[in-house]
Amino acid sequence: MASSLAGQLFRMRNIDRVITSERSQKIRASFLFDGRQAADIDMQTIFDIGCDGLGELRKMNRKFDSFASTLFSPAIKDLDRVLQTREENERLDESIRSFLFLMAPYFLTKPAGKALEWLVRRFRIQEFNARDLLAAILPYHETKAFLTMLTIITFETRDMELFGFLVTQRKARRLLDRGTLMAQCVRDRALMTFVCSSVFRACQMGFEYAGLHAFYAMIFSQYITSLASVGGADVQFVLPFVLDGLQLDGDAQIAAYMVLGTLATRVTLSADALDKTLSAVAQRPADLRAMTMCVVQLVQTQEAALTVGLSLRFVRALHAHAEFPRVLCALAGDYDVSLFMTPLLAALAHHAFDDTEALHLLSAFVPLLPGAHIPVLCTQLVREYVIRGDSGNLAAVLDLLQLRHSQQLEDAIGACAVGANESTHRLLYQLKIRGSQDNASRVLPLQETSTTLYLSIGHADAGMRLVAANALRDIVSGKGGEYSLSTEDACDLIVGRLEHEDDEQVLDVVLGLPLSEYVPAAKLIVLLAQLIGRVSKEQLTDKIIARLLETDASTEELQTQIAGAVFPFVLQFAGTQGVTKALATRVKKSPASAGWLAAIGKYVHASSPGKYNKQAAAALGSALASQWEKLSNTKTGAWAAQLRRSASVPARTAAVAVGVQAVVKLAAGKNTARCVSAAKSVIDAALDIVSSLGSARVSDDVAQTTADSAQWDQLLSGLAQDSRDIACARVAVGSISAVLGLLPAVATLQPGQWFTAVQGDAEVAYCDLVRTMFASTVARSGETSSVDGVLTGRLLHECVGSDWAQFLAATWLADVGPVVRAQSLLALRALIPQQPSALDLQTVLPAVMAMLGDDDERVRSAAAACVKQLKQAYPHSPAKDAEQDIYMYDAFYGAASDRLQYLPLQTVVRLVAQLAMHADSMAADADVAASELGAIVSRGTGSLGGKPTKLSSQARDSVVAFLLSHVVAADGAVPQLQTRLLGVMRAVATGSVLEQLLPLLNSHVDELKTQSLPEAGSTEDMLIHTLFRTCYAPSMAPQLASTKQAWPAFLEFLSGANGVPETWGPAERAQAYVQQLSFEQLAQGFTDGLGSEAVAQITSCLIRVAVRGNAYVMAGGVSLRDLFNRVQLDAVTAADEISAIAGRLGDDENKSKKARAASEPSELPELATLLEYVQNSSVGTDTALVPALVSLLSVFVGADAGRHGTQAYVMQLVLGMLTRVFEAATAAHVVVPESVVRVDTIVQAIRTSSSPQTHNQTLLLLATVAAQHPDVVLHHVMAIFTFMGANVLRQDDEYSFHVIQQTLERVIPPLVQHGGSRAEQISQAGPVLRVFVDTLTHIPRHRRMALFSTLVRTMGADSYAAAVVELLLEKNVARVLKGGRETDDVLAFTLSLTHELEAAQQLQCVEQVLLDVAALPADAVKNTELAAGIVQYADVARMSGGELRTFRLVALDYAHQLLTSRQFGSKLGALQGAADAQLSGTAQTQLQLIAQLSAQHAQVEAGGLLDTDVAARAWKQTVQLAYAVLDDVNALMRLQLFVSTVVQLLGHDDLKVRRKALALANTRLSEVDARTADADDVLKLLAPVAAVAAAELDTSDERESLACKQAALLCVATAARRFAAARPTQFTDLVAIISGAHSLGATQAAVASAAMVALAVLCDQLGPRLIPMLPTYLPLVLKHLRAATAQLETASADDLALLISALSSILTIVENMGAFLAPSLAPLLLCLLSPALRSEGDHAELRTQAQQKADEVLIAMANNVPARQLLPAQFAFYQREAVRQGAATAELAVAF
Repeated sequence: MASSLAGQLFRMRNIDRVITSERSQKIRASFLFDGRQAADIDMQTIFDIGCDGLGELRKMNRKFDSFASTLFSPAIKDLDRVLQTREENERLDESIRSFLFLMAPYFLTKPAGKALEWLVRRFRIQEFNARDLLAAILPYHETKAFLTMLTIITFETRDMELFGFLVTQRKARRLLDRGTLMAQCVRDRALMTFVCSSVFRACQMGFEYAGLHAFYAMIFSQYITSLASVGGADVQFVLPFVLDGLQLDGDAQIAAYMVLGTLATRVTLSADALDKTLSAVAQRPADLRAMTMCVVQLVQTQEAALTVGLSLRFVRALHAHAEFPRVLCALAGDYDVSLFMTPLLAALAHHAFDDTEALHLLSAFVPLLPGAHIPVLCTQLVREYVIRGDSGNLAAVLDLLQLRHSQQLEDAIGACAVGANESTHRLLYQLKIRGSQDNASRVLPLQETSTTLYLSIGHADAGMRLVAANALRDIVSGKGGEYSLSTEDACDLIVGRLEHEDDEQVLDVVLGLPLSEYVPAAKLIVLLAQLIGRVSKEQLTDKIIARLLETDASTEELQTQIAGAVFPFVLQFAGTQGVTKALATRVKKSPASAGWLAAIGKYVHASSPGKYNKQAAAALGSALASQWEKLSNTKTGAWAAQLRRSASVPARTAAVAVGVQAVVKLAAGKNTARCVSAAKSVIDAALDIVSSLGSARVSDDVAQTTADSAQWDQLLSGLAQDSRDIACARVAVGSISAVLGLLPAVATLQPGQWFTAVQGDAEVAYCDLVRTMFASTVARSGETSSVDGVLTGRLLHECVGSDWAQFLAATWLADVGPVVRAQSLLALRALIPQQPSALDLQTVLPAVMAMLGDDDERVRSAAAACVKQLKQAYPHSPAKDAEQDIYMYDAFYGAASDRLQYLPLQTVVRLVAQLAMHADSMAADADVAASELGAIVSRGTGSLGGKPTKLSSQARDSVVAFLLSHVVAADGAVPQLQTRLLGVMRAVATGSVLEQLLPLLNSHVDELKTQSLPEAGSTEDMLIHTLFRTCYAPSMAPQLASTKQAWPAFLEFLSGANGVPETWGPAERAQAYVQQLSFEQLAQGFTDGLGSEAVAQITSCLIRVAVRGNAYVMAGGVSLRDLFNRVQLDAVTAADEISAIAGRLGDDENKSKKARAASEPSELPELATLLEYVQNSSVGTDTALVPALVSLLSVFVGADAGRHGTQAYVMQLVLGMLTRVFEAATAAHVVVPESVVRVDTIVQAIRTSSSPQTHNQTLLLLATVAAQHPDVVLHHVMAIFTFMGANVLRQDDEYSFHVIQQTLERVIPPLVQHGGSRAEQISQAGPVLRVFVDTLTHIPRHRRMALFSTLVRTMGADSYAAAVVELLLEKNVARVLKGGRETDDVLAFTLSLTHELEAAQQLQCVEQVLLDVAALPADAVKNTELAAGIVQYADVARMSGGELRTFRLVALDYAHQLLTSRQFGSKLGALQGAADAQLSGTAQTQLQLIAQLSAQHAQVEAGGLLDTDVAARAWKQTVQLAYAVLDDVNALMRLQLFVSTVVQLLGHDDLKVRRKALALANTRLSEVDARTADADDVLKLLAPVAAVAAAELDTSDERESLACKQAALLCVATAARRFAAARPTQFTDLVAIISGAHSLGATQAAVASAAMVALAVLCDQLGPRLIPMLPTYLPLVLKHLRAATAQLETASADDLALLISALSSILTIVENMGAFLAPSLAPLLLCLLSPALRSEGDHAELRTQAQQKADEVLIAMANNVPARQLLPAQFAFYQREAVRQGAATAELAVAF
């Protein structure tokens, strides 16, 4: 106890010392804040921050809830863990550990940082829980957050050995990259142990997450990969961790699989270790597929799996997973797993003899194995069979292989027999004959009947299926011994064979089964009917038909299906006697109630193959007719559906012939409904036959076949011939013709009934049949075009007759596709010329005109063609009183046809002529028809003119009346015609439209009141919409006043229904429905043509609707608020109404307080509605409203605040309306009189109201008033600031901040934006801005950015952003000079504030700052007059010399950091070149700054002002920063802008600037791809760069001039290397410049070397193109080569560099132009074979390079110079120079 107490006292003493030290240094450990900042924040604030973070973490994960009462409870704020006992601290550590691991997934979030900040402050986890903290956040070791936490962690001495490397990282402020961590893990395994233990501990605590497992897998895998070699000790270290990971769940196992896979590729495990690992992997996998992939990789990479094999323990572990075989076989389809499958199948085959689990696993594999692995399994099983001498437990598996893979098993037996002994042969023979004996005896080796039988009966081999079918027969007949099948299983097996079997022997066995006992009758009939068409054997056909006939057809529908299936085969005229006998037998055994079956029997007895028995066919037809009479109309189609399943076209045709007989029978019996239904079935079946034959087999002659004569018998007899296609087509077409001839006598329609509603089911079915057949024949795309055309004609002739035009119009106006609509119109066009010339078709004209507005161009084109044909049908110039017989004038629309009006012949001729004239344009555009018709009605002719056909005024009125009469007559009969025709007439605006259509509209509305509303988009809905839009179209507004009922009706429609929708009946719903239609019309500008009185009536109505709240808005409809923007209102009227209500409210306020409190004034709701209406109307911004609104505001200001809820809302409406009025007046340059504006009342509103919304509106209003009367507002704004409080800027609440923002945004700008010069702006705005900058440190940190952003935005970023920045930089200067740490904060804040601006504004800000820096004096200003002339926001006149230098540095540093920031770069990139001009200007500004700085530097240096190192260093840093900023600007430029800027820089007087520009140009040249369009732009630099290279040296600064020329030549070389090959002409001209006297001919070695480098690149890229200029540059190169060779003994480094450059140039020339060097070979050999080149001396490395280069030149000469040139030169050199210079030269010459 004493030692514990002593330890506590010791810790307290040390902690006190640390705390005292921290307090003295004003530094505290903190995760979120700087140490000094954290020292200024008290414990309560940190606790609040931590609780806030915990609250957000609890929203993310409810497990954090438990820590609210422990680590983050208020009670623990005063806890000092130093004073706690060991047990208490251990419990606290456990709680902290749990929190840290739970927090780990959210470590990078802000809430986690807040929570950690509390733990750091209160519990000092960075000291006492360093290991747990590090364990929790180590997965984030590459993040800045980790580095931040690492900087405050304090490691104990005992941990330094493990974590000492982290201290090094912390000191260097470097992120802990993965490579460093891995290197440390390799050096110290204890660190790897710590990492793994941390991961496992988190998993065991239940705090695992995906990132943790990924970290574990990655770190361990990289650890294994980083090992140079993996030995036994490494495996012993790694493997336990992997096995521990396998014991975890979920993603942890997946990570362990990854690590194990990496380990397997680096090491070979022993057999025991591999078995232990495999068993552990397979023990309890969380993901079976991942486990499977892991074991596959392990086995495939380990030799022990192939040599020793896989253990029984591993096999049993795999057996525990039922899905393992399926997963493995699925993997085998995607990957190569053969190396795993071979040992696995071997192990299964080996262990399955003795172990049941292995046997089950093998049995599960057999059905799933891919074919490639079956031979492997067969081979392994045969081997085990031979070894053990018996099949044992594998008998079932071998039998299954025999069934499914007999050939592979046979191959395996044969392979094993090769070279085997006698006993092995005996065993293999027994195995081989096992399957054949079973097949011979037809005894199935069934262990589980259902499974094996299913496999056998679906076997690929037909013989095996036959065996299975016989076994099935034995089982169902009770001869299967102990085996049996359920009814369901037997049904599945039988159905499967009937559906898919193609072997006739198997089918014969299956058909012999009692099918009806197992398969339901309905399904069996379908299967047998389908099967008939698949078999070819007559005996099978007999059996199938017999099964069909004996099927118990309990319903009429099933009997019909059987008939449809049997008829085609009964009527095969080439059938065998066997078929007929079988049928006869079945007929005798069948019940007599089936009449059609009896008829079949009669036919069988009376028929013989090859002949047609008309009487028998008639009997079959009668039977079929009797059967159809018993069925409903909808079920007769089953007969035709069954016929489609027959593959025999003749059989189907014969059945159709029988169907015709049935129709004849039904027609004779006058059974209209059944006859029509039967006729539809026969026609469908006949059309199927025609379609199946194809157009190639149906000639025009066949298409003309009829069946109304004695040819019918001949047609039917033709079916017995060998070539039946033509006969079948004739019978099918004839059948249709026969049926069509019967129908008119059965169902006769009255004239006009194609449009009107047909009475009776028979007529409905008849109309449907005719329309359907017409649509199907005209809609087909030409397969049997001749047949379709003939059938269409017969249909119209037989079934439609004289009603052809009405039928066609009813068809194209129905709900059919565009093809049918177009074909119907084209049919009309074809029929018009066939009619008598005296027939007037004007009755059809409106229906044709309606289609001119169709959405489909094909339909419009067909309608236009009809119009043109109608024009041809009419006489060209009829007499004035000429008349014709009008088609169906009294029956076209049925009984309503008496409403039709007709046009005189002359009028209709002119109308059709006008329409035909514009037909082509109407066909091209759906909107042209409406516009042209409107033009014809309004002025008598369309847009193309046509005076001879112009309609008179009377004729135009007649045309409108004619069309409207069709709309009225078609009501109730053809709503589609009404909708379409009114759509085409939408441009017609006459009074007759209202007179005719308004009663029609009212009638439809009245009908709605007694029934449910139509569905949206329905025909009725579209008709009512069209009628409403037509009657109340904007163009109809002038006619409303002259129509008595129209206007009151519209106001009634607009009023809508009363009450709430829940209580509405049909009448109210109808009122709401038409109210919405009224809203839609108002929204379309309906009131634009109305007078003021009518608009006032609408306004009053809308206000009443709004007050009652009964505006019903449908989904997607027009709202009442939308209408307020459309309906115009007079401003004076609105003002008078508002003033009147204000007067009444004022009178109400004069009442006693008790009376006023009794109720809310009744005028308030109406006033609110009126104000909303006015506000949303066009007069809502009229200045005439101001007096009334101000008067109303004064009433509210004098009233009791908040007495009524509506009052506050209305007051805000008034303030908002006043704001809009003043804004609009200001925009229109209209000044509201000051006498009208009572600013005192407005200010009083903010004082008397407690509503923040009212405050906001009042401030907005004051801002807009200030734009016109700033002086008046300024006087009252002071009162507002007094109300807000003198310390409002220091407040840290939302309300105060909101008020500040609004004041800045709305009040301050009008006070400072008076224009003027910059000096005036500084004098006016400077003090305002300085107030905010001076109080920067007092403004709460989290509100600074929002406040200053608002300040800059409201003041105008273009004019004042730089001002704010300079004032902030000035504030930073003092802090820099004092050495304060807050300088970074101020600069960072300045950058962040600038980043809030747009990119263009940021550039403008930087440019202005640079301009102001350039305008700074060189040193402190001591002259008062000079100080007065400085125009700066910063107080430059009072700055000392040091402050000026610091200000320059700070400003340039700011510019540098901004231009290189990521935020600025991303915004600039989004401008896509729009800021080029600004960038160029910034570059120019920076050049001016650099020039100014150079001059000032020279000035202060000359003046002796650089007397201190500090001043000199400051100027040096300033110049460097200036150049850095220039680099930044250039890096941001686009290529074209960069080129133009660099060209300008190359002409600068300062050589250093030129050199910098050349460096920039060289960098950009090396980056551009020659294949892109940028190459053309960048090559514009060549000319100015070459000019610099060719210029003379500047003797005033020779060193800098040399550097410029070198840089220019380097640019040329770079450009040539990248672009010369693609643009040879442009670079060929540069050779002359390079070879000039001041480049290649220069005496300076550095220039000459650079020139030869450029020349070498040009020669390499241009090659032979430089041959003509070879005499120009080669002598100069040789000159430098000789000079350098002559000075080799005393050569300097520059001389040797010159020599290497010359040799490189020579090498390139020889390689590219070797054949043209004959004149220069002698001097070349003299230099190259000089012994001096091989001599030793100073600069040995350079000499070696020169020797190697010379040897390369000699080799190139030998390869590229022709021998006829080289050998003479070589011999001459040897004879002359070798003898003269001695043995050394001779030796070199001989070697060459």
